[in-house]
Amino acid sequence: MPESPLRFIESPPRDATAGIAPLLVTFHGFGSHMGDLHELRHVLDERFHVLSAQAPIDLGPLGMPGGWAWFNLDFSPGEGIGYDEQGAMEAIERAEEFVLQHAERLSPSKVVLLGFSQGAMLAHALLLRGRVDLSGAAACSGRMVESVFGDPTSVESLPGTPVFVSHGRMDEVIPVDSGRAIEAWYKGTAARFEYHEYDMAHGLSPECLSDLGHWCTDVLDSGS
Repeated sequence: MPESPLRFIESPPRDATAGIAPLLVTFHGFGSHMGDLHELRHVLDERFHVLSAQAPIDLGPLGMPGGWAWFNLDFSPGEGIGYDEQGAMEAIERAEEFVLQHAERLSPSKVVLLGFSQGAMLAHALLLRGRVDLSGAAACSGRMVESVFGDPTSVESLPGTPVFVSHGRMDEVIPVDSGRAIEAWYKGTAARFEYHEYDMAHGLSPECLSDLGHWCTDVLDSGS
């Protein structure tokens, strides 16, 4: 196998009795690491072969040892959080190459993406670019980025594709308005879209994880 474009960890399915395993690929958030979302394998559908990618930018030199980022952010007082758009586009390309390479290696029955915060942007982008054959995408606490979403009427890869989006009403990192903007955008498409809000901050509450788990199982049990 060619060298992977990203570091990763993977775990085989806890239930391997169903034949060729579906693949769950996770993309963590800014300042986190590949092991973070990987732990969700214990609470999500046990049929998944789980593959968790690590972002390429080491935040240790910036005072965040053990933290990694997909692209750089700009924290400007009074102006919110800006981001490196060119770096974001490069991260999308690398993430896409990563999923395509490992999907070819594993030949899964289905491919599902799960991204949180920065990683949510990657999940949306890979779904909307349509170059990866996805059975579903979950994007939690993500940001509405115009350069990723574009015009919903031009999207051809979404008919029937299950999409799960969650956001916390008390999120101080990416305000809930961003989640609601993403909801409004997807309503203009043919995706099988679910939007969930919770009384939580920038994270994944037990209620959110329960809903996400049910969604994952529904995706695997669907005929699409």
